[in-house]
Amino acid sequence: MEFIKLIISSYDSYNYNGASNIEMNILGNFLSSDVRCQITPYRQWALNDRDIGIGGNLTDLYKEDGNVFLADILSEEEVPTELKMTIQQFVQLLDDWETKVCKKKPEEVLIKHQDGEFIIEIKD
Repeated sequence: MEFIKLIISSYDSYNYNGASNIEMNILGNFLSSDVRCQITPYRQWALNDRDIGIGGNLTDLYKEDGNVFLADILSEEEVPTELKMTIQQFVQLLDDWETKVCKKKPEEVLIKHQDGEFIIEIKD
């Protein structure tokens, strides 16, 4: 099982608190620093056919063959690590982030990637 753990800050944003690998760290940075609670632009981008790429503060995203790829724009790797998921998984993850994290503001967020699924668990 892969995971990223985030904890709430005193400013109601989320900070990194551990990850199982680089891919999950990229996901955590994307959600906590790029998306925050501005779901709509990323959701609309994922569901339209004309825009291939979009970027954030820390993450570069592109679509290819029904998949979304996320990469750290500050990576020092010769070939930057990418996290790959289907567009459907990406949209579901954004929806779950909005309902479980943005609306509830839990103390702790754990995102697991297991058996091809991304699952958000929260703890108050």
